[in-house]
Amino acid sequence: MEEKNKNLHAKHRARMREMIRKTGIEDIPDINLLEYLLFYSIPRKNTNDIAHRLLNTFGSLNGVLNAGYDRLLEVEGMGESSALLISLIPGISRKYVESAEKGKINLAEPGDAIEYIKTKYYGEQNEIFYVICLDAIGNLINCCKLAEGSPETVVIDKRSILEVVLRNNADTVIVAHNHPNGIAAPSKNDLDMTGDLQSLFRKIGIRLADHIIVAGNDALSMASASRSSILFRK
Repeated sequence: MEEKNKNLHAKHRARMREMIRKTGIEDIPDINLLEYLLFYSIPRKNTNDIAHRLLNTFGSLNGVLNAGYDRLLEVEGMGESSALLISLIPGISRKYVESAEKGKINLAEPGDAIEYIKTKYYGEQNEIFYVICLDAIGNLINCCKLAEGSPETVVIDKRSILEVVLRNNADTVIVAHNHPNGIAAPSKNDLDMTGDLQSLFRKIGIRLADHIIVAGNDALSMASASRSSILFRK
């Protein structure tokens, strides 16, 4: 009986691999996509039940992929290899987008800058601060992850920001951070820090074009928001 079950699993896996090879993943239900992904970390076991437990625990494919290594390990049937495999996918997706767009990006318009930086925060659970270095006409030179904190705060070192900007020979700078558990609106600390950066950059002839705050699918350009736009007046 055990040998028969092994053969059935092997044939099922072979059919799924062939289907995905021929048709891609667009029309495959989330449960089967997770089941198939787990083939690569669980070679000789039925992964359908584990895929069901993952979706039941986290509510959606997005919830599973954003759950993080430690929470994935709590699900019955998930080992270290499986948790690591799934937790890597959001980061790999971000790197794919970055690689595809490198050298082609102009962020002179706030809307374009927002759409670009939002992808950096997919699946992130902690506050992260980015420095985006641009040339004189808004073309992307480099996007640097400067600091990562907790879900509630991130500590910023202005000297480190300045070093990044000078090292990349930037003419214009956009900074960004996220509010993982909040809304896309600046706090008093955000406003104070932005004003300090404006003063710092003016002294060396560099323009701070914007400070973008991301919260989930929402984002705010402080340069465009009425409450904080005065900071960015030329």
